[in-house]
Amino acid sequence: MLNTKFHGIIMAFIFLLGSAFLVQCEQEERSNTFEKEREELVDNMESLHSEMGEKLNELGARIEDAGEDAGDSLVNAYEELKDDRSDLEKAIDDVKYATSDTWADVKSETENVYFSISSRFDDWKDDLEDLL
Repeated sequence: MLNTKFHGIIMAFIFLLGSAFLVQCEQEERSNTFEKEREELVDNMESLHSEMGEKLNELGARIEDAGEDAGDSLVNAYEELKDDRSDLEKAIDDVKYATSDTWADVKSETENVYFSISSRFDDWKDDLEDLL
């Protein structure tokens, strides 16, 4: 009788220990996925940020060379690009400081910002080539 109770207690303990291990493994997997996704998104946004910086430098030099003769379209393109780059910087910071608890919301918001800016930037690159 005592042996049966002891056996039941041991089995319950093993079951609880196994369950705790599985929960921990699941949490670690979620954490690894979060970190991997975060790193990938930051890399993509930083790459776009760098490319935008190059275009800003080109536009800035062109505006400086043109002086008073710089067209409104060139100045407007420069200002829009600067604004979008600032928005991208904020999104990068948001992603870098996201936690696993806030990740779903931050990821959704920053992906929207990234894709929106990236799409506009691709369109602008073609238009900017004509201006430069």
